[in-house]
Amino acid sequence: MMKGKWFLMLMLSCSTAVFAQEPVVSALDSMAVKTLFFAGLKEKLNENYPKAAENFDRLLKIDPDNSAAYFEIATLNYRQNKLMESEMAIKKATSLNPNNVWYWKLLAELYKRKGDMDNLVGVFDKLIALSPDEDSYYFDRSNALLLAGKEEEALKGYDLLEKKFGPSDALTEARQRVSMSKDDVFDKNAVEKILAEDVKDVKRLLYTSGLLIQKNQNAEALAVLKKASELEPDNFEVDLAMADVYGALKNNADAQLSLKKAFESPMMPIDQKVKIVVMLLGGKKNQLRMNDAAELAMVAVKAHPDDPKVFALYGDVLYQQGNLQGALTQFQSALKITDQLYAVWEQVLNIQTSLGLYKDAIKTADDALTVYPNQAILYYYMAVALQNDNQNAQALTNIKAALQLDAENPLYIEYYGDVLFLKGDKELALAQWKKAKSAGSDSEKLNKKINEKKYIQ
Repeated sequence: MMKGKWFLMLMLSCSTAVFAQEPVVSALDSMAVKTLFFAGLKEKLNENYPKAAENFDRLLKIDPDNSAAYFEIATLNYRQNKLMESEMAIKKATSLNPNNVWYWKLLAELYKRKGDMDNLVGVFDKLIALSPDEDSYYFDRSNALLLAGKEEEALKGYDLLEKKFGPSDALTEARQRVSMSKDDVFDKNAVEKILAEDVKDVKRLLYTSGLLIQKNQNAEALAVLKKASELEPDNFEVDLAMADVYGALKNNADAQLSLKKAFESPMMPIDQKVKIVVMLLGGKKNQLRMNDAAELAMVAVKAHPDDPKVFALYGDVLYQQGNLQGALTQFQSALKITDQLYAVWEQVLNIQTSLGLYKDAIKTADDALTVYPNQAILYYYMAVALQNDNQNAQALTNIKAALQLDAENPLYIEYYGDVLFLKGDKELALAQWKKAKSAGSDSEKLNKKINEKKYIQ
């Protein structure tokens, strides 16, 4: 298992991040498949992962070779820290569609998370074959070899990288790491010598501490890092490394303090901050880890007041904590910076309708539709808000607009029936409810509407 998760993950670039942009879904022949896929994505957006997985599982019974569904299942499991299940699903996706770069990127993230450097090297071989002009894949492959203890192979990889893309400072530093890692152990005298020297090279101290962490010499690593921190008190990489050491020493309070200090630095890449918060949220619900994630996300917002991604991140954390009003404030702050965050528009509408803020939702939906006029779900949320504001005629117009864009969606068909019933057209409402059931919806509420032939709130 790879030690030093926060700092050493910096040795592997962000080139394999997969959650900011997911693969385009291939054309779906069956309307039932399309309906289930959409339902799964909606549940994933609402973080109802079991329900999302259920929809994708039902889809695979109809279309067992649907690689996109396997990718979504792998993503769901990854977010829940079910790494074995995630690995099985994404391997199936890569076998069905071996040329999809995004599938291999998720598999790379899995192996990085598990610290499985040997298999990670194989994935980078695939990515290099698919994208031979992406230099970060070559670099990450060599770094993975180094972390796996294969120094000579790592050096050959760095040589290939230099031959293909030219020299760089990063390559020079990487080769220095290899030469330092060849010592099997740093004895007490060697560490004391490093501490006694007038060393002003923080990078060298960082690399030394990283090797000490790898060799489980955590007390020595901490001493080296404290010296590095004296030289550069605001170096976020030093703080990340210290968080690793404190974590290894079971000192969670100081580990969180070090992470918080790193997050306060505007020099720490935002994507790295997002990744750490997501990792803290992964797995079974743990209140302490969730509180730590919320604290770090709040610090990130203060460090990057002009970046909408950190507001959206903090909103996601608050949403998971059940603080809908707090999440709404953060999502709205993100949209004040840019209106080009479609998922955030959906989250705002989802929260506003959940909280009964229907007049606000009407305005939000109207604003969203000026930016994304062809998104059916925005018309659906507008219809929900209008209907609950006793504007049934306008609600009917908007749910019809949603159906024009996605005619076979059972969610929209069922709601069309609801609005018809409330306008007094009970027979047509019943027909729409039955149509929604035929389209794939089988909820208890829908069945009750059909059986009792009436609208149920």
